[in-house]
Amino acid sequence: MSRRIPLAEILDGRSVRVLEIQGGKNVRDRLRLLGIRPGVTVIKVSGLARFGPTVVRCGQTQTALGNGIS
Repeated sequence: MSRRIPLAEILDGRSVRVLEIQGGKNVRDRLRLLGIRPGVTVIKVSGLARFGPTVVRCGQTQTALGNGIS
């Protein structure tokens, strides 16, 4: 069984598999366009829980996600 942890709480440098995306249609659509969807592995590059954006890498794409999304 997989443990669900918000992306903002993952340690920097760790790779994790996305289990679900909580949010509205706009959030899901935006993340899908970035290649981030359930089943995909992403690497958390940097970020502090509850302080500023979280930078993630999905494939060759690196992007910053706001606190509300991460």
